[in-house]
Amino acid sequence: MLLSLSATAQDNIASLEDSAYAIIENIPEIAALIKNDTDKVWHFSMRTIKRPTNDFKYYWIQAGKVNEVRFFTQFNFYVDPKSFEVLYLDTRTNKTITLDELRKLEKASH
Repeated sequence: MLLSLSATAQDNIASLEDSAYAIIENIPEIAALIKNDTDKVWHFSMRTIKRPTNDFKYYWIQAGKVNEVRFFTQFNFYVDPKSFEVLYLDTRTNKTITLDELRKLEKASH
C-alpha cells in the first residue's frame, strides 16, 4: 500500500510539472519560438532548474536554445503549481515580474 501511495504521489508531481511546461509552451512568445524553431544547430528547449520544496514554492523552468554542447537561456519562469501563475525571473535584478510587466518592459525597450 505504501509503495502505491508513493507511486501515485510521484505521478502527481510529474503531472504538475508537465502542466507547468504546457502552460509555458502556450505563452505567445514561447509558442512563436517553438513554431519558428527551424535552426539546424540551435533548437528550442526547456529545462527544470528547481522543483517546489518547503522553502521554494515554484517550478523554475528555463526556456532557450540548445545545441550538442550548451544550453543558452532566453527566459526564466517561475510557475506556481497550485495556481499555475507564471512569473518571469529577471536574473539581472533577481526579481520576479508578471508576464504583462515583462511585455511592457520589452515594448518600452524597443
